[in-house]
Amino acid sequence: MSKYTISNFMKDYPNEDACLDKVFSLRYEGCVCPKCNQVGTYKRTKHRRSYQCSKCGNQLYPTKDTIFEKTTTPLTYWFYAIYLYSTSKNGVSAKELERALDVCYKTALRMSHQIKKLMQDNSFDLLEGTIECDETFVGGKNKNRHKDKKVEKCQGRSFKDKTPVLGILERGGRVKCFVVDNTRKESIQPLINSNVKKNSTVFTDEWHGYNGLSSRYNHLFVDHGRGQYVDGNIYTNTLEGFWSHVKRTINGSYIHVSKKHLQKYIDEVSFRYMHKLYQGNLFNEILNRIA
Repeated sequence: MSKYTISNFMKDYPNEDACLDKVFSLRYEGCVCPKCNQVGTYKRTKHRRSYQCSKCGNQLYPTKDTIFEKTTTPLTYWFYAIYLYSTSKNGVSAKELERALDVCYKTALRMSHQIKKLMQDNSFDLLEGTIECDETFVGGKNKNRHKDKKVEKCQGRSFKDKTPVLGILERGGRVKCFVVDNTRKESIQPLINSNVKKNSTVFTDEWHGYNGLSSRYNHLFVDHGRGQYVDGNIYTNTLEGFWSHVKRTINGSYIHVSKKHLQKYIDEVSFRYMHKLYQGNLFNEILNRIA
């Protein structure tokens, strides 16, 4: 598949009208006018972001109920920001958008969060086959903190200074991640049960929060505490590799992410990871989600 380059982008979206036409085509191409029941009769209205039925005058605003609703920022800026997200390996910070678009930081941050919403996994399809489950903890390293900001007894699974995230990965397929309050059985197993098809093979580490999965799944584990990381086909290394993407994105591009917004950033990494797996056009994939 040919790459979608900056020259392709500039050719497809040279101005505001081209961007609005794209949004309209994604949402209303070939639609039936709800007022006169005619098909494909909408024409662009001058001086506003709307299209009008040539038969009855009914108007549609394609940006309504999208991330662009009520925005005063040009759609060309939004599309270029989405393009930057589609070509970035480890995310685009709001400060980087601020510099690239010459907008204020508040606007750049809002754009960043809105684009991340398009990357959320809204699929209800269950993962199946061979599944890896693991947790990670997102937060700064205690050794890097100033002396008066160090947190006592925060090693290992003591996460007073970190936020736990549960990952569920289907080998050769999708990955789903959830920010959780803790890694106890009652917190993580309901998420596994609601997202993994019954009777699938589930690989984990020895953490006791996974005890009891064998009642629904073929549950096998490796004992990391004893230095066992691979036992034939049993391992969680694929998911460990995904966690490295998460850490590089947060530590390298975003520096700091609050717990309130962490799920959005995890969803972004998941989306980019799966796109790389499927070899698709990330820019068009993000745009298509506007519909």
